[in-house]
Amino acid sequence: MKKRIFGWTYALLIFTFLYMPIIVMAVMSFNKSRYNALPFTFSTEWYLELFNNTKLINAAINSVYIAFITAVLCVILGTALVLEIPEGKKKIKNTVNSIVLMPLTIPWLIMGLSLLLFLMKVGLSKNLFILIIGHVIISLPYAVLVIGARVSDMDKAIEEASYSLGANEWTTFRRIILPAIFPAVIAGGFLSFMISFDNFVISYFLIPTGNSTLPIEIYSSIKFGFTPEINAVATIILAVSLIIIILIALLMQSSLKNIFRRGA
Repeated sequence: MKKRIFGWTYALLIFTFLYMPIIVMAVMSFNKSRYNALPFTFSTEWYLELFNNTKLINAAINSVYIAFITAVLCVILGTALVLEIPEGKKKIKNTVNSIVLMPLTIPWLIMGLSLLLFLMKVGLSKNLFILIIGHVIISLPYAVLVIGARVSDMDKAIEEASYSLGANEWTTFRRIILPAIFPAVIAGGFLSFMISFDNFVISYFLIPTGNSTLPIEIYSSIKFGFTPEINAVATIILAVSLIIIILIALLMQSSLKNIFRRGA
């Protein structure tokens, strides 16, 4: 009994340490005081100010646009890469995985700086295409990990049965493989989206002149003076992220139930 109480207390302290700052930030986004002063007075003033802040809105739109394209590219490239690695050839598989997952071990500061120096060396100017490439480089490993884990657990006998019944590769992928890995594809896409959306370093080095993303805009706002609109936009991002996570969890749970029913 004492061990259980100690365990729950310890877990509660850890979760409090991790999430209390986020809770305080969300609560203070509804505080009327510009300086987060107490006593707390409920107000939605800063959300109204946020919707009138064109810089933050445009930066958020840019971030969503870049993150969405990055997520789509990561899902396509990650799925193709995982499915096309030859079965049984561990050396090739390990080599490809090492190359793809290498950005996870390289600091983003070094990655952003190296990409910028490469552009200068080859005489290219910073543009949206180069920025998206940089985001794909750092986001692709996350999609590969999630999708690869699902593909490795997939029953290969179902795929072989499809081929033996006369289905070609495209039909097998569309009707057998894709439904089986679809939850992992969605999860990998969402993870890549969030990595890209939250990224500051790569965007800071590669963003074209005259453009901005939400992390860069938040950094600039804090550097010149904190504004409560930052609390509001961070709370909105947190709420949307939680909703998407819940939807993905429900989707994966529903998909697993369907798989078990088919197997039964």
